[in-house]
Amino acid sequence: MYDHHEIMDGTRSPLWAGFLSLAATGLGHIYCGKIEKGLVLFFISFVFAPIISSSMTQGTSSFSLAAVIGSVLILVFVFFYALIDAVITAKKINKPYTLKEYNRWYIYLAFIIVSVTYPTNLANTIRDHVVQAYKIPSNSMVPGILKHDFVLINKAVYRKHSPEVGDVVIFINPNKRHLDFMKRIVAMPGDTLEIKNNVVFINDSPLGYRDANDDALKALGKQVDGTVIIEINGSATYGIMLTQDKMPDFQKTKIPNGHCFVLGDNRNNSQDSRKFGPVPLCDIKGRVESIYLPAESWSRFGSYKDLH
Repeated sequence: MYDHHEIMDGTRSPLWAGFLSLAATGLGHIYCGKIEKGLVLFFISFVFAPIISSSMTQGTSSFSLAAVIGSVLILVFVFFYALIDAVITAKKINKPYTLKEYNRWYIYLAFIIVSVTYPTNLANTIRDHVVQAYKIPSNSMVPGILKHDFVLINKAVYRKHSPEVGDVVIFINPNKRHLDFMKRIVAMPGDTLEIKNNVVFINDSPLGYRDANDDALKALGKQVDGTVIIEINGSATYGIMLTQDKMPDFQKTKIPNGHCFVLGDNRNNSQDSRKFGPVPLCDIKGRVESIYLPAESWSRFGSYKDLH
């Protein structure tokens, strides 16, 4: 019988070191006998998911976006560092290597299983309950959100307070529940809403309107094919777009309890509560927080801000 510590295994293969690093960050170092460094790199690859979760539930939208982007960049750096350094470490071992207790195939397999399953499950949890990315397929939210924008949705924000008028939200389409829609909340439970001659009336009072800032419109590029104006809805102000066609009138409707009324900012080109009725508040998945890959202009990158 040989003591495991006395078994000699030649040198360490750079190819295997690289492969194991690809399978699980830090595992290439463990293969090379650098257990402390390998474990540090392995756990670093998991530590940023809770940071992302905490930032989305506790921080501002600007901080949340910075935390997500920063965490992703650090994880990418750690991944490539671990891969390259493991290969270099293996090449430097030019004498017979004494196998350690952890240099066993089932130990490597355990690290790989954790590396594969834990991030997948955690990523699904974050996507379902904390933050989710969406690519915008239509122009129904122009000028606030443009077609081909990539946005982040905060799914934890409504755990602390209810949705509010002016929020741009993702919700389950009432008639096609396999689809997610994005619109703006314009009325809450108990409110009455009516549309006459391109003017929205809330509780029998017309919303205010004023011209949009021309400088703000430059970042919208070619997606503006109508007149952009600012709608004033209580304390919320945001841009909407009207084309030459008159917006259809909508008869006075009282919003039932537990529901909200949503409209697209592109008022003449949007399927919203005028088509499918008020949206249950329980079907709202989250609020738009950030634009991480903007269409038209990089000046729109960052925290989502309505036109004022």
